[in-house]
Amino acid sequence: MDHQEIFDQAIQGMLDSLKNEQEMTEKQRRILESAIKLFAEKGFHASSTSEIAKDAGVAEGTIFRHFKTKKDLLYALVAPMLIKFASPLVLKDVKRIMGDAEQPADQILEQLLHNRLELINQNWPRMKIIMQEAQFHPEIMDAIVENIAREARLLGENFVQTRMDAGEFRDLPVKAVIRAIVSTALGYIFFQHMFPNEENDRTEEIRTMVDILLNGIKRKNPD
Repeated sequence: MDHQEIFDQAIQGMLDSLKNEQEMTEKQRRILESAIKLFAEKGFHASSTSEIAKDAGVAEGTIFRHFKTKKDLLYALVAPMLIKFASPLVLKDVKRIMGDAEQPADQILEQLLHNRLELINQNWPRMKIIMQEAQFHPEIMDAIVENIAREARLLGENFVQTRMDAGEFRDLPVKAVIRAIVSTALGYIFFQHMFPNEENDRTEEIRTMVDILLNGIKRKNPD
């Protein structure tokens, strides 16, 4: 799947679900549909309640009769819904890559890092907003944990434990290994966006990161 389709498909899933939502009034549904559409086009911060009202065909005051604040509308409702509908698409490739028991761990980790970095880079503006706002809005953080992080962590732990049982990995605390893998990936993303003009060979960098993860940086004394 093209990673650029993930949020578009999630947004369409959200809109389709609203059509079947019996507890919503027609105006509430139109307001949410417009908020979702404008968020997709412009982002959270740039989407004003006046634009949402105009697109929904309602007075701006109507929004505040149904939703207490703009944050209630955009952050507490739209973002958690988006995460929920995006999560199966976000995790699909992870399950496929980690489920290949025939490949050695270094190749799987390289594939996984390439895949996740591509997904994040292609969806960076939306992901950046969601991660920033998750720090201030518990509803968003809860949605990330419940719909993505918890399952992704379980997949990772099963992968690491399986490789330990097979003797491919050292017998280490599984959670610590997962944190090391995630921290490496996040660190790479951080430096990519901090120094965007640096030209690097991503394939070689990922291969080196995986080598460091699996073998460390300390020079081994010859026997």
